[in-house]
Order: sequence, then structure tokens, then C-alpha cells
Amino acid sequence: MEHIHFVTGRLAEAALRSTVASLSEHCGFRYTISVLPISVAALMSPKWIIRHLEVPTEANRVVLPGYLGSGVQEIRDQVNIPVECGPKDLRDLPEYF
Repeated sequence: MEHIHFVTGRLAEAALRSTVASLSEHCGFRYTISVLPISVAALMSPKWIIRHLEVPTEANRVVLPGYLGSGVQEIRDQVNIPVECGPKDLRDLPEYF
């Protein structure tokens, strides 16, 4: 079973937890969530994320906030599993899956 590790900031934590819990049941995946020490996820830079991100060993994919865009390659270079940007708006996550 796929294990997806989601990354967010403090303000979106509750909404992400609720959305991902529902999605995991519907789509059949396990998950973990990192809440990084920043209020707004859109303000994260790739270098900042690299300093704070800890990916669980059981994860086989990482989903970052959608605002990173082209900066995601820098993170991919540091993580040994697929890393992708999700949608810019958390409410679009069900459609993303």
C-alpha cells in the first residue's frame, strides 16, 4: 500500500488532516503529515524546507504545497523518493487524487 507524506504549515494543518483522512479511506493509501514551523505554507522556500523536512522511512512519496513550483527539484535532489507539488489550494486536493 502506498504511503504518502504530506507537508504543510500550521494554519492549514487541521484542514489538511481532515481532507487527507477522508482521501486515504477513499483512495486506499496510508499517510503521515509534517507540520513545519511556519504559519503559511506558501511562504516556504525549497532551501527552508530542506532544513526542516524529515520524511518517515515508510513513506514512498512526498506531496508539498503547490506554491513551490519549479523549486521542487532542489528538494527532490535531497530526498530519495518521488517528491511532487500538490494543488495550490488545499480544497483542490480531492481532485488532485
